[in-house]
Order: sequence, then structure tokens, then C-alpha cells
Amino acid sequence: MVCHKMIRSLMCCCLTLMLSTIGLAAQQVSEPAQRSPSDLDEIRKVSKLLDTDVMNKANEKIAGLEDLVLASEGTIQYAVLSQGGIAGVGATYFAVPWDVFDVNHAHGKWAINLNMSKETLGKAPAFQDSSYKDLLKPEWVAKVHDYFHPQTNRETRIPQAMTTVLRATKIMDAKLKNIQNEDVGEVEELLLDPKYRVAYAIIGRGGVLGIGENFIPVPWLKLRMTYNRETTAVAAVIDATKAKLEQAPLVKGGNYSTMLAPGFAAQVDRYFGVTRSSP
Repeated sequence: MVCHKMIRSLMCCCLTLMLSTIGLAAQQVSEPAQRSPSDLDEIRKVSKLLDTDVMNKANEKIAGLEDLVLASEGTIQYAVLSQGGIAGVGATYFAVPWDVFDVNHAHGKWAINLNMSKETLGKAPAFQDSSYKDLLKPEWVAKVHDYFHPQTNRETRIPQAMTTVLRATKIMDAKLKNIQNEDVGEVEELLLDPKYRVAYAIIGRGGVLGIGENFIPVPWLKLRMTYNRETTAVAAVIDATKAKLEQAPLVKGGNYSTMLAPGFAAQVDRYFGVTRSSP
């Protein structure tokens, strides 16, 4: 009798241990994977951003968004807006500091708002050079910032002229070379992080007329942009061999949703030797 009681007691203990183990395993499966600083929560395409109308609080279209001017580290410095003209001919262009916009991205759609009327924007300093070289002039940049930041204390905030005018439209049309000066692809797209900084460039390689082309996500930190002050041309350079790029992680399809898979962006960063701090 005592033996049977011991056996039953032992079986109960084993059953309890098994149930607790199963419960713990189920809990571990249900918990979301820990996010990496490199993980993206949405696919924020710059190409889509450049196809967005700029609205004001009255829900009136006040301009079109034509281009972005980036700093070398990938932050957006200015949005280039256009007013008037037909098919771009005869339009007036303005450089508006990025921090004055109210920007939102949700479900693949951009919303860009600027708190001023169309007439007020039309009185801002306009580009005199179609290549945006005015941004290289300190006095012109000061006028722009005075116009869009009228409450700014000039003694504590002195705007700086750009040393390079890295236009998003030029970057996304740039050939990518490595330091051996070999053609290794073409920049197809730029992806922004939640703080609207360029996080990754999508590089297209191979294929014919877009068929069979491979898309490689490359951390922006691994790219070096060169700027020609005379021609305003932009070139992209990466310190990687052709063989290195051939073995790189790929994204599938034109929506680049592969980038949203848990840990995939971290895998890309590890492959290219990039370490990111928490945002």
C-alpha cells in the first residue's frame, strides 16, 4: 500500500512538472521577439514621400514636395517644395527646414503638413539656382531660417550653409561603386527610420530591364556620398567587394516588406559590420 502511494505521489509530481514546463514553453512562444535598434516598424519609402502633396491645417494643398536635401549622416535638412508651373516648367522652388513640418506615416501613406497659407509660403526666399546651390550660401540660408523660424533667437541658433547638397532624387538615381571603382549596383530606394532619418539604401543588382534584379538592403552608414560642387552630381561608394554583395541578405519584391521580419534588419547590420545604438 505504501509503495502504491509513493508511486502515485511520484506520478503526480512528474505530471505537475510536465504541465509547468509546457506552460512555460507556451509563454515563451507567445512573447514577441526582442526588437533590435535596427528593426523597422514600417517601410517608409522616400520615393513615396516625394509623391506627396503638402497641406496646411485648413486641408488646402499649398505645394508639392519635389526633393529632400540630406546631411551626410542621413538626417533630412530641407524639403524642396514647388508652387505653380506646368509639368515643372515655370515653377517656383523653396527650401523649407524639415523641422517645421508635421510629418506622419501610417499604413504606407505619408501626410505632410505645413502651418501656413499658400500665399505665405509663396513669399519665402525662392531658389535662384535650379541645382539648389543657394544652400551653399550662408546669407541665403540665414534668410530662409529667418523666414520659417521667426521666433528663433539668432544669438543661440545660427544656421549653417550646406557644404554638400545631397538631393534624394540624385541619390536614388546614382550608380554604386566600390573603392576599387567597380560598378556594383544602383541605388533604387531609400528607407527612413521612425525618426525620419535614412536607415537603409536598397541596391539593385543584375537582371535585365528590372527582370531578375536582386535587391540588397545596405545600411546608410556603410555608404559614402561624394558631391561635385560644379555639376551637383552625387556618387555613392561602398567599401565592399562584388563577392561580398553577392552573398548579402536580399529583400523580396518591390515593397521591401522583408525588412520588417523580426531580426532581419539586425542580420543586415551584422553582415555589413554596423552597430546601432538604441534610438
